Amino acid sequence: MKYSLMLALVLGAGVLAITLWPAAPAQIGVSTTSVDFGEIDQGGGPVTTSVEVRNDGGQPLNIFRVSTSCGCTTATLDSSPIEPGNSRPLTIQFDPMVHPDENGPITRMVYLQSSDPNQPELEIEITGTVMPRQPL
Repeated sequence: MKYSLMLALVLGAGVLAITLWPAAPAQIGVSTTSVDFGEIDQGGGPVTTSVEVRNDGGQPLNIFRVSTSCGCTTATLDSSPIEPGNSRPLTIQFDPMVHPDENGPITRMVYLQSSDPNQPELEIEITGTVMPRQPL
């Protein structure tokens, strides 16, 4: 009888501890932290890619802000919380015609500000080489 009561108390305490133990915080992850567009034809229009943004944590991940280092680069992401274990695409676009007189190597940044307490801002580097428009 004493053994059964003691076992029930220990098991009950364990279940209570697991129930009350907080889940791991939100943790941002991405499929890559760098994108290389390679050679970009200046007259060929914008180039686009997508990067998966994941929540590798145990709480919903909120993305507070998505920004870029230059107006020639845009990044869009659905703003609703990303549930634990889920992901969604971040669409990144670079438009070489925003700076029509510039060509050569480019480096731009995409910034994601989130509720991840260990990494509140994540950076994705965008590179490529803008090739001059060929005369007609």
